[in-house]
Amino acid sequence: MESNSNQQDQKMRKIDRLDKFAAYKGFNDNKITRLSGIAVGTLGKSRKEGKDITGRTCESVLSAFPELNREWLIYGEGDMLVGTKAKTVSSYPEYPFINDTKAECGALVGTLDSKTFNNFPMLSFPGIPADTEFFIQASGYSMVNTDRPELSIPPGAFIGLAKINSSIVRWGETYALATPDGIMIKRVFPAEDSDQIRCVSYNSTDYPEFMIDRSDVRDVARITCVIPVYVR
Repeated sequence: MESNSNQQDQKMRKIDRLDKFAAYKGFNDNKITRLSGIAVGTLGKSRKEGKDITGRTCESVLSAFPELNREWLIYGEGDMLVGTKAKTVSSYPEYPFINDTKAECGALVGTLDSKTFNNFPMLSFPGIPADTEFFIQASGYSMVNTDRPELSIPPGAFIGLAKINSSIVRWGETYALATPDGIMIKRVFPAEDSDQIRCVSYNSTDYPEFMIDRSDVRDVARITCVIPVYVR
């Protein structure tokens, strides 16, 4: 005998079931659209009376989210998630954790490639800002702020990030910069040479500022939160 939940899911349109999955993940339309590669506005149009998402859209979504159960999305049958009961999983949104590199708060190591988010493990924390897209982990001491400890990014901290267009960087604020050599966390300022960016650490005594070429900045991400990890 089918559960009441299954019966309710089967009565939904596919777009309604996708909305239920998006709410579970903490994703908005923009994030679902971007990660699945569907056309902008598709989801909004599909919610209109008498409309629904197409089979092609379903396939794009399923490819982007392998944890989403195909039978559930298309027919409302079974559980929302593959290989587990949706009611037993964390109620907090999950975020990709790029754990094969650390953002060196000093020298550069590793790379950041947002196109492969689905290949990374996921982290789940309560109280994370809704616009957070992924997490990286910090190492090094250059972003430890002794004057304003609340702004510090200590080694081992999980850093929540949201990618932005490099043209909307606000000088003097702290960003994650992806370069050919890897990721770094720095305050950024304009340089005398318009083709460069001045990078400054909180701990400027031990870590002098330096310049990087604008052309070497492949991606820019805004910091949404910092979760310190203290190992005792």
